[in-house]
Amino acid sequence: MSISPGPYTSDSVLGAKLGTFVITATDGEIYSPSLVNIGEASDGIPVTGLMKNYANGPYELGTNTFYIMSVAYPNGLGGEPVLQTLYNNLWPIISWSDVTVYQPVLYVEMYLVNTNKTNRHAQSLYRYASYFKLDSPFTLPSGFNPRFSIAVAQEEGTNVGSYTNADGTVVETQGDYVVTDGVDGPDSTPIIGTGGYTNPEDPGSPGFYYGDVPLVPTFLFHFFDADVHFSLESALGSNRVTVNQAMIQIENGVAGETYEQTLVFSDTSTAPEFQLFPVDGPGNPISYFLFLGNSPITKGVPMLWTGLQPNANSQDLKIGGISENAVSLLASGSYRGTITVTITNPN
Repeated sequence: MSISPGPYTSDSVLGAKLGTFVITATDGEIYSPSLVNIGEASDGIPVTGLMKNYANGPYELGTNTFYIMSVAYPNGLGGEPVLQTLYNNLWPIISWSDVTVYQPVLYVEMYLVNTNKTNRHAQSLYRYASYFKLDSPFTLPSGFNPRFSIAVAQEEGTNVGSYTNADGTVVETQGDYVVTDGVDGPDSTPIIGTGGYTNPEDPGSPGFYYGDVPLVPTFLFHFFDADVHFSLESALGSNRVTVNQAMIQIENGVAGETYEQTLVFSDTSTAPEFQLFPVDGPGNPISYFLFLGNSPITKGVPMLWTGLQPNANSQDLKIGGISENAVSLLASGSYRGTITVTITNPN
């Protein structure tokens, strides 16, 4: 979210751009365009986050009504925009009266703002932009994913009310749904895709961040070597042999901060322990113990790697505990195993 987004000029207006729709005329003219099936996105949207109730008041968790506004450019981009507030289940993009857009392309932007006034120079209704806490997230209702459609009249001189029904559907003998990404009909277009939300604290939920979106640390796990070899004798009994380096790379980490990650180690066997299998032909497997640094790893059980710092972190991956008696009974040759690691943020 930002102050005075898009066409808005007042620094009291706070909002976010949801997207842009481009309506292309098939015959060079567009007749009485409208937004239909918009009931889910009409009449005010509650937005929750840290905000003030008065100019010198404290920031508190509160809810403020925002509105979805359409901003059309009937004379082309750069021309004076036409602002409309979405109400009820259908609303004109330009006017209730019949209107012809002579541009071959009509651009319609969608905004979520803290005003429902259609004068782009007007101030917000209640809380000014300065009442909202900068550098903090603001959330929309859980599951917020309203869908709608764009419609146009088939002939010049047809107003919005003539080619639509009160329930927001189109009278198909007089109007048409605009095709969006190859789909037309009711509810063919989302107001915003889930990928458009910018709340880094919960990227999968509907919400926006007011200010510069903070970079979220990213954790990348890998082994230093993809394939390694070692002699079984070096890992017999109490012996431990370092076979690899387990590494976690932290991108966008904050200098001086430490992090932690949960790791789960597994292999391709169904046994409760880690196992190696003959490379050539059938045969009994060899069980072994796995260690991260000096910490034993229990197969399939989460373990915590703490004290991670930005950039590269590494620990030795060791193997040990192979039974000398079990090895003596096995056929000579090479044995192979595959280790898989799943890395997640701790709960």
